[in-house]
Amino acid sequence: MFANISSKQQGKIAGWLYIMIAALGIFSIAYVPSVIVSEQAAITLQNLKNHLMLFKWGVFADILIGLFEVVLTALLYQIFCQVGKITAIAAAYARILMVAIMGVNLLVYLAPLLVVSSSALSQLFTSVELARYTQIAFRLHAMGILIWGFFFGLHLLFLSWLVIKSPKHPTWLGYIMWVGSLGYLLESFNKICLGNNAILAIVSGVLLAAVVIGELGFGLWLMVRGEKE
Repeated sequence: MFANISSKQQGKIAGWLYIMIAALGIFSIAYVPSVIVSEQAAITLQNLKNHLMLFKWGVFADILIGLFEVVLTALLYQIFCQVGKITAIAAAYARILMVAIMGVNLLVYLAPLLVVSSSALSQLFTSVELARYTQIAFRLHAMGILIWGFFFGLHLLFLSWLVIKSPKHPTWLGYIMWVGSLGYLLESFNKICLGNNAILAIVSGVLLAAVVIGELGFGLWLMVRGEKE
């Protein structure tokens, strides 16, 4: 599909995909849960009922993210396979695994919507049970984000090496992405295995700030420049 497109054009398409994924992710992963999910199960359920359309738009944004991620993964492999084929394959597999986990996680996310939208299913639960069920589903979804975040961190680890080694891309962005990849890996390990240790949470937060700069910077650079000749 991308064989007849120049490497510069491939880079620009990848850059646009980076920016669109980031914008959609801010909406679906950050904004929508901030409106709906509360620490209290009853409030979460009521928020879901009050903002069903917003929730559905968030789900649609997640589906678009999955689609764009598949195309971006193929483009990144095409761009970097000449730099290091085995590393490019490893980066692609890690990102595709991330997309697969995102898809399964989306099913968990949709479960409360299925129950709330069906009067027949809603009657199977008391209001308290339905609220608890909704809260558990959303917490599982949040845990799923940590799991796919681990594979994304792994992808960034490989990709950053490719960017550093490539003569066509800014080396300094590769180093920032490498630091940021450790943030994703540390955050997932800390919250899943250690119960969110306070010191490690601060460290991972600082590292994740670096990956925002590195990834968005890389996406913007690709969008504007494509690749160095």
